[in-house]
Amino acid sequence: MNWRALFKPSAKYSIVSLLIVGVVIGVIGYFATQQTLHFTSSDAFCMSCHSHHSIQKELMASPHGSNPQGITVTCEDCHLPHNPIKYLMKKIVVSKDLYGFLTIDGFNTQAWLDANRKEQADKALADFRANDSENCQHCHTRIFENQPESMKKIAVTMHSMNFKKDPDKRKTCVDCHKGVAHFYPKG
Repeated sequence: MNWRALFKPSAKYSIVSLLIVGVVIGVIGYFATQQTLHFTSSDAFCMSCHSHHSIQKELMASPHGSNPQGITVTCEDCHLPHNPIKYLMKKIVVSKDLYGFLTIDGFNTQAWLDANRKEQADKALADFRANDSENCQHCHTRIFENQPESMKKIAVTMHSMNFKKDPDKRKTCVDCHKGVAHFYPKG
């Protein structure tokens, strides 16, 4: 390939037409990427690999799946960051999970989930701890300062005491609320 030809002015097309074509291709590429990211963050896509696991039933039986407010949490709400840059980085990191799905024998079975649940749950908890449960706090905003009236008195006290600690000494949401949406194994 002649690299110089890439940088020579075109005798056939004007710079304006090349610029317009470039912008159109860029816009189409951007929206195609956004649609792909959105689709691969949907519950339907997640359940295509976890279809024979009980995790969706666990979620729907939990307060995050069934509550008086009628709010149903999606996989994306808890497992993907809400910051666009962190979101994109996480999508890149978890793309390796597709390789695991294709190569791990029996991955899409309840038996595999039961055998590996603690290890997988601990990985998820480590992610939550590393970002101070920012996905929990995305929905449960200002939970330390503004507790709902329906919150039990002991919970109000515990949240208030935790908030009074130095930020580096505070517990994060998952330290006390393990297994809120999915069963966490004992032991």
